[in-house]
Amino acid sequence: MIIGSNNEKNNNFQPSNNAPLGIVLNHEPTSNHGASEVIPQNLENIDRRELRFSRHSSVSRLIPKSSTGKCLKVVVSDSVKIVKSKNHNKCHYVGLMTCGNVWTCPVCAAKISERRKKELKAAISQHEAFGGSVLLITFTHSHQREESLKSLLERQSKASQWFYRHRTYKELKKRYMKRGRVRAMEVNHGQANGWHPHMHELWFLDLNLHDYSILKAEIFNLWFKACERFGLGLPSEKHGIDVRGGDQAAAYVTKIGEQDKWGLESELSKSHLKKGKNGSRSAFQLIDSYQEGDKQAGALFIEYAKAFKGKRQLTWSRGLKDQFDLEDLTDEEIANKEEDDCELVSRLEKNDWYRVLKDSTSHRDARLMLLQLAENGGCDAVNRYLVSLNPDKMIH
Repeated sequence: MIIGSNNEKNNNFQPSNNAPLGIVLNHEPTSNHGASEVIPQNLENIDRRELRFSRHSSVSRLIPKSSTGKCLKVVVSDSVKIVKSKNHNKCHYVGLMTCGNVWTCPVCAAKISERRKKELKAAISQHEAFGGSVLLITFTHSHQREESLKSLLERQSKASQWFYRHRTYKELKKRYMKRGRVRAMEVNHGQANGWHPHMHELWFLDLNLHDYSILKAEIFNLWFKACERFGLGLPSEKHGIDVRGGDQAAAYVTKIGEQDKWGLESELSKSHLKKGKNGSRSAFQLIDSYQEGDKQAGALFIEYAKAFKGKRQLTWSRGLKDQFDLEDLTDEEIANKEEDDCELVSRLEKNDWYRVLKDSTSHRDARLMLLQLAENGGCDAVNRYLVSLNPDKMIH
């Protein structure tokens, strides 16, 4: 049974070859069942969502047995609901498994990163309101094409642990009145030098600096020793450590991931969504290349997925998050968190949902198309599409 938000029966419904109610065709139907794509109400937002679903479909083909491969496909309830947010006028699914993996799932990553960005923004605002300052510190090191990502991450982790346990750092922390830090991992891949994992950290200080040159030099000297000790490529004095803060940090914006302009907090929360520079590719750009037929890019993404399995994208130093007015949620909890103000558009039985999945092709994700139909045409449009998948089905 397929029902709408008003739960009224639809006994008079008949499938039609015309566009569903409220939908405007912008080209010939792409579905072999006659369903059509739509002109979205907000093209910019829909384009981003199309990209996320397209990438997710490719990731599912590359790592089908992973949680990401099953995300937004496996039914975990008695039915699949399509609900519409009253705040954003966008539809999403309820009753499907979500993986909560920021590394490999483009759909979950977008939702989780937006939440993490808000947390960081709130923490920065609260800390600065009490007279503190926040610096953005970036740690990098040189690397070679033949080095595996797993090996680089292992050595980088050991070097970082040594750095923070060293007495020089402990003295530095005390002198600069460092309250705590938030770390974000980022990685991209370049044809010339291979994997490039690096770390961004927000340092929360109880003082305000006007000159970062001395702090940068002190951090670099200790980081150089850490890289040397654990077999990492030695960082250059120019690029090994970057320090931004004060007016520079406040003005620091960059286009990250989906062409949005973000502030300092987004450099951390959305660093894994960024586009690579100078010919390098982010993980999701590897997926884009794979979609264009680059099999090596697909193999690199599989290596990346294995290397980052179980790792946290954002890490707060012990006790720091407790100092701010923040709700502490895991990535999985954020991915599963529902908006408070939504209305039911339609409910699908499991068999109907599996027909939707089968209707997808390598060039068109039926899950996304169904959301677009629901947003523009409501329950009636959804019904037309579902009946086209199963003409013998009676709609009640």
